[in-house]
Amino acid sequence: MITHNNTKVIAEPGKQELFIIREFKAPREKVFKAFTDPEMLVKFYAPFGNTMHFNHHDYRTGGSYSWNNKNADGQILCTFAGTIHELTAPERVIQTSEFMELPERGHAVMEAMLFEEMENGGTKLTIHDVCFSVADRDAMINSGMEKGLIDIFNQLDELLN
Repeated sequence: MITHNNTKVIAEPGKQELFIIREFKAPREKVFKAFTDPEMLVKFYAPFGNTMHFNHHDYRTGGSYSWNNKNADGQILCTFAGTIHELTAPERVIQTSEFMELPERGHAVMEAMLFEEMENGGTKLTIHDVCFSVADRDAMINSGMEKGLIDIFNQLDELLN
């Protein structure tokens, strides 16, 4: 388990899954909205000074999405697309997410995001990702994902408070 700045990443060796856990000092409804409202997502879901842009956003059970992050020069750094399998406000989102810059399709991640109310009025977010293979999971971790998530979550903290 790796813990940085209140963000825990749990990835056991040899498994296709990983868990990302972060607590926010904001009510569950507000945190859930931040992760499902495109107008809020674009304000925090791009690390290191980059920007997020939606190609499309139909965020509902049975819907789909596609977005990319761009640097200051407008260069696309990454594109993700997926399908929303379940959206139950303000409790959970179950979706697929695929990194579109990979040389072959079919390496989607199944992702469950659980938003839990805490006794102090805050929200515990648990993201459970199941990757296509152990190699895909390890590549995701080794890509610098943790640093990007920490920056994204810190930006969300600022937006919520």
